[in-house]
Amino acid sequence: MSDEYVMTFGKYIGERIDKVPADYLLYLWDNGMWDERRRGAHADPVRQYIIENFHALETECPDRIITHKP
Repeated sequence: MSDEYVMTFGKYIGERIDKVPADYLLYLWDNGMWDERRRGAHADPVRQYIIENFHALETECPDRIITHKP
């Protein structure tokens, strides 16, 4: 997944994914992005980006408690 992917939904629609705050991506993850049954097809690239960059995102938000890890 490329850092140049443009968000197609949510608060940061139209923004490149590498410009979206890590806290927001982890918020999406904790609110169902991890569950393949609850997400739509539009979320697949974002889900993949979060999985591929999970450690870096988690490092940027050390105080965030993550309930589901990939």
